[in-house]
Amino acid sequence: MIDKRDGDFLGQNIKGLMMTLLAQWNQRMDEARAETEFATVRPADIRVFAQLRGRTIKLSDIHREMGFSRQAAQQSVDRLVAQDMLSVDPVPGSKRDKIVSITDKGQRWRTIAAGQIRGIEDEIADVLGEDGREIMRKCLVELLSKTSP
Repeated sequence: MIDKRDGDFLGQNIKGLMMTLLAQWNQRMDEARAETEFATVRPADIRVFAQLRGRTIKLSDIHREMGFSRQAAQQSVDRLVAQDMLSVDPVPGSKRDKIVSITDKGQRWRTIAAGQIRGIEDEIADVLGEDGREIMRKCLVELLSKTSP
């Protein structure tokens, strides 16, 4: 049985609030993507693509950062390669490691996504003010730097 104090906490906890905001923002971005050449890319694959944040990265690092299986990461990357958004090449001197990089088509998506994300950040500033948005950003960067493995 959850008492009132726990019920109030669970209804307003930071993790849950952040998940709700992310779901809303992702839905808006998915809807906007539907009108582009990227409409057929799965939303989950777009999230894997977003995790790259423009970096060239080892395939093995993608699944570690996102917290899901190597197989799931590989399948998502394979679908993004098939969509010509990513390329996968062997790491020089390694028989196993693969490096994932963004193609020209992937860069086009990054440009579209950057505009959408700027819009979201502008809305955050409309609610919290410019200073509030930057404090939020600073706090999130601090949290990530202290909690990353």
